[in-house]
Amino acid sequence: MVIERLDHVAMLTSNVERSARFYCDWAGMEIIHDRRDPGHVHRVVWVRLAGQAAGLIIVMIESEERRPPGWMDHFGFHVPSRADVDGIAERARDIGILVDAPQYAGPVVGYFCTIKDPDGNLLEFSCEQLRI
Repeated sequence: MVIERLDHVAMLTSNVERSARFYCDWAGMEIIHDRRDPGHVHRVVWVRLAGQAAGLIIVMIESEERRPPGWMDHFGFHVPSRADVDGIAERARDIGILVDAPQYAGPVVGYFCTIKDPDGNLLEFSCEQLRI
């Protein structure tokens, strides 16, 4: 078996519209697919980084099911500079969603901050990470 790439991550959300808007606003993503299957009451929305036709897709499935904390660790987003990390952290702090303030954790992790989305999923914004 040959695996070419990871092309999507699926997650449950209590409100798919709110979550999709969050990822568009905070992570530069765009909605590329939006559907409600016949016979199902919940929507499914796909988002991907704007302009990246082959980029990773986050599949958001609206559901009342709640998963225990830690089910998914985080999504990692690379940004160009510490100023970008600091700006995201400041914006997140202002609305109460900052989890980890900007910090440098060595060359593997780099300089990062962590925020939480409306369902408590974590997003890490980092720069200066070691590329393997």
